[in-house]
Formats: sequence, C-alpha cells, structure tokens
Amino acid sequence: MTAQKIKLLVLWDILSHRTDEEHALSTDEIIELLAGRGIEVSRKVLPDDIALLNEYGYEVLIRKKKFHYYYVVNRPLEAAEAIMLTDMVQASKLSSEQKRLLQKKLAKESVSSEMACHLLRGDPAKRNNKQIFYNIDTVEKAIAQGRKLSFLYYSLNYEKEKVYRREGRPYTVNPLGLTWSRDNYYLVCYDDKHEGTANYRVDRMEKAELGRPFKKKKEFSDFSMEEYRRQSFAMFTGWPAETELLFTEDMTDEIFDRFGEEISVHKLGEDFLHIRVMVRVGRPFFLWVAGTCGKVRILAPEPVRKEFNNFIQKVKESY
Repeated sequence: MTAQKIKLLVLWDILSHRTDEEHALSTDEIIELLAGRGIEVSRKVLPDDIALLNEYGYEVLIRKKKFHYYYVVNRPLEAAEAIMLTDMVQASKLSSEQKRLLQKKLAKESVSSEMACHLLRGDPAKRNNKQIFYNIDTVEKAIAQGRKLSFLYYSLNYEKEKVYRREGRPYTVNPLGLTWSRDNYYLVCYDDKHEGTANYRVDRMEKAELGRPFKKKKEFSDFSMEEYRRQSFAMFTGWPAETELLFTEDMTDEIFDRFGEEISVHKLGEDFLHIRVMVRVGRPFFLWVAGTCGKVRILAPEPVRKEFNNFIQKVKESY
C-alpha cells in the first residue's frame, strides 16, 4: 500500500493529535508534517482533502487570518474511528504494555461494551521497544522544524544483544523524512560529511535529540519521499517457501532487518549462522542473495537452490 493511498488517514491522525481550539496548524505546517510521513500534497490540493474529511464526518474547522489554519475539536470516538485507530496501534512497534494501555484508552471512548471487548483484543507486540514512541515524535519535530537530529544507533548480534555503532558516539544528521517498509519505520537523512542519503531504523535509535536548524542542500530541494521509498525499499515478490539460509556473522543485522528479530539463529560451524524462514522466491530474493557475494547462501530446499543456480547461470550466459 502506497503512502498516498492512506493520505486522508494520516492527515486526520496529524490534525486529531496535534491540534485543538488553541493550537491550529497552517497549510504549510500540515504539508511539512505530511512530508515527514512520506506523503506529498500541494497547497491547492490540501483544502480539497480537508473538505473530503468534513464530507465524511471527520470535522475539521478552519480559522482564517492572513492564512488558513486548521484544527480539530476533541470529541468522543465513533465506533469506526476507534476500530481504525486500534488497528493502527496493533500494526505499530510499540511495546505490549503501551499497546495495552492505548487499547484501554480507546475502549473507554467506544460506544458499547461489545465494541470495548473488540478493542481490548490483540496480538502481542513483535518487538519490545518503548523508546520508539518518543523517537518518532522527536524525528517528526526535527523534520517539521528543519533541525538537525542526533541519536545513538545500535545493531543486534546473533545473540540479540545491542552493539552500538561508532563505539557509542552519537550520529548527527539532517532529516529528510520518515518512511515505513518491511514492518519498520526508517529515518531518511544525510549528513554534512558524506554524499547521498542514509537510512536508520527508528526502533534502533536511542537518546534522540533535536539540534540546531540546518539549510537543506540544493540537491535535496525537490526530494520526494514517495519516489525514494519505491526505489530503496522494494519488498520481495515471488512464491512463498520455507527456506534455510546460511550467513556470515557480519550479515546478522541485515538478516534481522529483513526477516524480523523473532527468528531463531543457530551457529553452524565456525564461519556460518543458520536460520529457517519463509521467503518469497523470485528475482528480487535471488538478486539480494547474489549481491551478498557469498555471505548469504541457500541451504534448502533443493528446488529453491536449483532455481537460484539456474538464475545465476542465465546471468553468466548474458555476459
């Protein structure tokens, strides 16, 4: 699902959480916050989106001064709103306890005891990272205010222990936006010392803090989060198969990134680790395996190994 397809949901989420009678958002501020979520909207289109929300019962009020300001007056949730927000909570990376507390709050706003029971049901969190809630808020503020962002960043080793990058020294970056891919939030940014962009998982950040304002580089003046997401975060496509993979220890963080931290990892000899995961077998998967230059190897099943070897042979025959 592309970010544009959920634009109205995100717009409503921003307005309902960041505005009230005393705190309205201008057109430019809303556009910046949407851009921070990977959604682009023009000044001409935004009023139509606001009108569409109002047409379907999501009331957004307008205050006209020199510019237009928009805000939402807090009201009890309707049933559909409560269900929608609960589903969004369940899809998030909040801890089990945070999800439980938010579900209880949503249940209090529901219209019936039957609805409250529905809202209180849910699966446990895949990852227990309480910090992510605060990280996202800090990142969004940095993006909206055009300020640098500093944070500690860590990877996980095969025993799922934290290993801090840069020997625990903080990163300082210029944020461009947030994007959602492979069940994770990513910060897209650049720094003052290197060319191009970098991606950091928000749930792997600690001690995120706002820095001083920065002036965006000319090369990023027309940066499109949606186009970047399509180019950089392609999901695997193909037929599903339970597959056994071998990989070297320096690939551990990428393995967790692609397949989730809940997978079981086992030592297999001195040089390789072993996992059993469900993958979608096809060209994107084979390109990824080949691109690791032997650091990831397909152990089983044999049909997947055979198809991968055929894929490699066709590549060789083309040159």
